[in-house]
Amino acid sequence: MPRSFPIFLLLSVLNLILTGCAEFQRRELKPNESATQLQRRSLASPELLNFIQSATPEKSSNASQTWNLDRLTLAAIFYHPDLAVARAQAQWAAAGIKTAGQRPNPFITISPTLVRNLATAAVPWIAASSIGIPIETAGKRDYRIEKASQLAGAARLRIADTAWLVRGRLRAALLEAFAAEQTVRFADQQLAVQQAINQRLEQQLAVGEIGPLEISRSHLALNQAKLNADAAQKRVAESKVTLATAIGIPVDGLANAVFDFNDFAVNPALQDVPVGVLKTQALHTRPDMLAALADYEASQAALQLEIANQYPNLQANPGYSWEMGEHRWTLGSTLPLPLFHQNQGPIAEAEAKRIEMAARFEALQMKIIGDIDRAHAGVAALMDKWRDSENQVQTQKRNSMAMQAQYQAGETDRVALLSTELEQILAERARLDVRVETQQALNGLEDTLRQPLHSVLTSTSIAELAAMEPKP
Repeated sequence: MPRSFPIFLLLSVLNLILTGCAEFQRRELKPNESATQLQRRSLASPELLNFIQSATPEKSSNASQTWNLDRLTLAAIFYHPDLAVARAQAQWAAAGIKTAGQRPNPFITISPTLVRNLATAAVPWIAASSIGIPIETAGKRDYRIEKASQLAGAARLRIADTAWLVRGRLRAALLEAFAAEQTVRFADQQLAVQQAINQRLEQQLAVGEIGPLEISRSHLALNQAKLNADAAQKRVAESKVTLATAIGIPVDGLANAVFDFNDFAVNPALQDVPVGVLKTQALHTRPDMLAALADYEASQAALQLEIANQYPNLQANPGYSWEMGEHRWTLGSTLPLPLFHQNQGPIAEAEAKRIEMAARFEALQMKIIGDIDRAHAGVAALMDKWRDSENQVQTQKRNSMAMQAQYQAGETDRVALLSTELEQILAERARLDVRVETQQALNGLEDTLRQPLHSVLTSTSIAELAAMEPKP
């Protein structure tokens, strides 16, 4: 045998091992560039509008359209970082399937030996090598793949659940923006009426019809009305920031956007929502329920894997050696002896983990039942509250009409008429509070049912769109 043979064999093996290896490519995170890109996000982005157009091809999606809850939901799916994180986690879990399916690599042992005290003129090398071929037993690879597949499925389902959480926060933020704008309108009306009352009382004070105490009370009421108007303006500014955050854009990205609050301007017919049917459906189809079920199935596969690990893997070790012109072939195998343990510890851990996953699943079921029951329980009370507030507004309208008639007949003064108008504004403001509370109840029902109650979008379309990989 030539002396270069062992070196040649070693180089050949190394070349075989290194062929096809992946190479690391560094990707730097540049905070300044990332912050700049985030600051450029806007509802007027052409990429966003194209995404909305592709998601709702039956409707025109130009920039002049108003932004209702459905269109803002699509914007949040496109932009929100929580969904980007959920998608990345799903990709990582999916890569785990490839890892689980990998078969163990064989390995080679090369042991060239130099003999220095040969008594003959033979070549002073003994060339020996062997190959180790691992052989998995008891279906371990299948159990690993099953576990990884279940975890990947759970991660995909959590994308849809994240989308629902994003939509819930978005709906609450949009409702707050609506309430803030309406509050500004009522606060401005109240301020205007209070200023008119104050002006009239100043005139009466000047001619001696009233005393300083009455005008002092009017000044206090006017100051309070100004404070309320300022607070309402502050609420509008804060609601815009909250809305932008719920979408996943800076507040400047809302510039020139026109919002559609028509869904909030009417009282939803919550009594017509088939909560019982939707509750049963939610307990079977909510994405977080399905994800928890997939986690449980993954724990079952993990337990099966640990039970299979009781049975040792085999390792075939065929070998070859060349010594003094003789070719020697060997057959060998390695089998671990389970003398000290039969994998009882990992089996016990996997069994305990399965029990934990079952308990988590049942706890989630109970939480969903409680959340739906809690949201449903308030519906009837809200309907009664809405009727009471509506009756109050109608009663106040009749009082205002009666006071107007008395004023025109000269039976009362302008201050009394303005005071009645002020009471009318306060009654409408109270009705607004009830309307907002009712919309919050609707939001709570949607959140717990994971079902859009008054929307063009469906649970399926939201899940499918959320799983896409938009390019902001």
